[in-house]
Amino acid sequence: MIASRLGLFRRSARAVAALCGLAVASAVLVSVPSAQAASPNLYAAVSAGGTQVAGNGVAGISHLGTGRYEVTFTQNVSQCAYVATTKNAFSQALQVFTAGGHNSAQGVYVETKNQGGGLTDGPFNLMVDCGGTGMQFAVVNPAGQLARGTAGTTVTTLGTGRYNVTFATSVGPCSYLATVGDAGNALVFNPANVSTGSSAAGANTVYVETKNPGGGLSSGIPFHLAVVCPGAPNTKVLVVDAAGLPARGSALTSSFNASAGNYTVATNRSLASCAAIATRGSTTRAVPFDPATVEITPGPAANTVGVQTRQLLFFGGQPFNTAFHSALVC
Repeated sequence: MIASRLGLFRRSARAVAALCGLAVASAVLVSVPSAQAASPNLYAAVSAGGTQVAGNGVAGISHLGTGRYEVTFTQNVSQCAYVATTKNAFSQALQVFTAGGHNSAQGVYVETKNQGGGLTDGPFNLMVDCGGTGMQFAVVNPAGQLARGTAGTTVTTLGTGRYNVTFATSVGPCSYLATVGDAGNALVFNPANVSTGSSAAGANTVYVETKNPGGGLSSGIPFHLAVVCPGAPNTKVLVVDAAGLPARGSALTSSFNASAGNYTVATNRSLASCAAIATRGSTTRAVPFDPATVEITPGPAANTVGVQTRQLLFFGGQPFNTAFHSALVC
């Protein structure tokens, strides 16, 4: 078994190196397309100062105050889900929280905070999931009830901080992305964590855990869940195990573990105009999850991004290897 996994890791590393255009034994270089089809996706990559780095369908961005932003889109997004990931900017990870727009129904309100709960300016990537092709979503309120979601979605509370979110169709091949966020447009006061995984209930169901900053299972934490499948247009998805090996995902997309807590995800297109979203999550039904932060880091080539996973600051904040779900939204 060890020899088999080692062989798989070597093949995966070579595949990623080839996708990145890095030197391998056969010196393969991959042509990355410069032109892409028009995208239906709504997303934004935002700097710490509130300027747009990349995005699609964005009408404007307001920096409302320290760690407080509103991203306004060109359409009403009040019935959608909002998932986000911070980009690494400090020695310790920031965390990001979402809610409905404070200024209009076209807006998404975002807060970035340090792990002590203090509002802190920080760069982030945001994706809005309204249930388009290859996508499903659920927004769950503090009582564990479904506030909105794609048709046929249901939520079952399994215990403290433990939920099954069941969709009308299979989500087995997909990536499960989640963010702590208000189901309405209220402020998000308390830091918390959310993780995802497969469920024993079947291929239509996503398992979700919500935890407090100390890593304990906690109820009363609202969350947004976006399910992005390989068939979603202008996206690439990848679910990666702790060793850096892809468990499932899009074609021509792979990954490797560069060092403790540092992963590279590579695909066959330039990602300069895209947003990378990632969530701590199991590749299987394995629970419980080790609490962790997940942030996006620069990749070594134009068709790559980095994903960094760390212990919660409560446990030391050190980089450590852990599985995650990711989506590259373009």
